[in-house]
Amino acid sequence: MAMDKKATRKAFLQYTIWREGPISRGELAKMANLNLPTISTLISELMAEEEVVEEGFASSTGGRRPQLLDINPSRGYVIGVTFFSRGIGSAISDLKGHISNRQSSEFSPELGLEATIQRITEAIQIQIDALQGRGGKAVIRQIGIGLSGLVNKATGVSCEFPRFDQWKDVPLQRILEERFGIPVVIDNNVATITLAELIFGDLRRTRNALYVHLGSGIGAGIVIDGKVYKGSRSYVGEFGHITATENGPICYCGNYGCLEAVASEYALAQQAEAALREGVHSRIPEGLAPERRVTGHEIFRAAEEEDRLAIHLLEKSCALIGNGIAALINLFGPEVIILGGAMAEAGDILLTPLRRAIQTKSLERIEPELEVRVSRFGEDAGLMGALTLALHTHYQDLGQA
Repeated sequence: MAMDKKATRKAFLQYTIWREGPISRGELAKMANLNLPTISTLISELMAEEEVVEEGFASSTGGRRPQLLDINPSRGYVIGVTFFSRGIGSAISDLKGHISNRQSSEFSPELGLEATIQRITEAIQIQIDALQGRGGKAVIRQIGIGLSGLVNKATGVSCEFPRFDQWKDVPLQRILEERFGIPVVIDNNVATITLAELIFGDLRRTRNALYVHLGSGIGAGIVIDGKVYKGSRSYVGEFGHITATENGPICYCGNYGCLEAVASEYALAQQAEAALREGVHSRIPEGLAPERRVTGHEIFRAAEEEDRLAIHLLEKSCALIGNGIAALINLFGPEVIILGGAMAEAGDILLTPLRRAIQTKSLERIEPELEVRVSRFGEDAGLMGALTLALHTHYQDLGQA
């Protein structure tokens, strides 16, 4: 059943206040193209319903300072789950994105399909139990899942997961909704983190930008005209699968020489292990037994200690990634690029050669105005993305109820 005009307006105001708040009634009137008396009436109703609260005052520009409005953060909660090669994480947030109760568990494709789904359901149940301990007002509005690989957000199907052959066309949204009776939304984790950067992070109020994720996988989130670009089928941002070198190793996607196969944290670890097996001397630990693999952190640390092998691996990786990012810059002309993921968190040992490569390969008239920053979300990026996806979907769906 279609919503009436009044309900539609109230839903728009809730979404706008959530995304832009704290915000004044005057600013809302301009954004909603409504007069102030109408806005005041609608806001009064939303405040009576405890959906909206008054939150401080705007800066003075002469005269009376406008009262600011914001979403009531305690009117509900969302649960976020992130599922990627390093593990399964979960957390809770209120309606303003304040994270609590971070939890994590290990993951390996050796678990198999059913056991992995069970791990995801257990991660959600932990958060439900935690919220139930907070009393009757802890209403769960939405569950958001951010995961690696190709995801069809519209159908709620996880199409594939990197290096996990059993994970094919998993109807994860339906499985979880049937299990918990709570609305569920899923999307690729890079897309969710991009959304989080746009709403809560350094891309807030930015029109055109890129988020580049550098970890065990490589991906890109694209912001065009203030929105996350999703393409015609949601399969967008697979930056790691551009061809970086024609004669490179085979990638799990089936192609040869993908950027992810030669320059990701996973690829760096493989290259380091191969060099150590060949007898190359290095400060990188030689733990090559199946239960003890080289990590990206160990490579970054060895490079900081001026280890030649580690420095060589990082310089090669940065040159390839820098070439790719420069191509994105020349193509999209973003205002800002945010770098995230474990590799971006390595610090200047990686960022200095990477920025140098970007500067060398970008067009001179585009690159000087460009800001390149590291995400402030750090290790919370995946969780922040999943929680933001849940919040964004909840407030969008209000206008479609």
